[in-house]
Amino acid sequence: MSGRPPETPERPNPTKADPDFFRKLKVLVVEDSAEMQRLLVALLDSMGVGQVIVARDGEKGLAAFAGERPDIIVTDGAMVPMDGYEMTRRIRAAEAGGDANPDVPILMISGHVGRENVSHARDQGVTDYLAKPLSASTLYEAIVAAVSKPIHFVEKPGYRGPSPRRSLDARRS
Repeated sequence: MSGRPPETPERPNPTKADPDFFRKLKVLVVEDSAEMQRLLVALLDSMGVGQVIVARDGEKGLAAFAGERPDIIVTDGAMVPMDGYEMTRRIRAAEAGGDANPDVPILMISGHVGRENVSHARDQGVTDYLAKPLSASTLYEAIVAAVSKPIHFVEKPGYRGPSPRRSLDARRS
């Protein structure tokens, strides 16, 4: 007996992600609740995200999207004067080839997880839909999936974004 405690395998910690992966990311958080803003910024900081930009509603989110060109957007669904659904629709309708990328992954966070809400988000072009309350591991997994496994985009009159026929369920923590 060596006197040392037996080794236990290290469990992955979602907030200790690969610093190179997250350090290069620029994330736009669009959220009207100051408490949720603080929580999201703290979670993203703990993952090592290089730059976090915060906007308090969809209108300010659109302006930040155009000016900051984020790699990923994390948005609330219900906000005023412009909600996350309308902001997503407008981002997806933006012209490709400009400074900002209309194909940017958009993660929507909402307490409204009914089928109609999730379908509406999908139809506006949301990449993934995350249920509140939100855990660090759920946010981590959604970011990794959105950035490392791009989904197929379609363009048709009046719509640009992920295929509206794809299955989308709310991720729950």
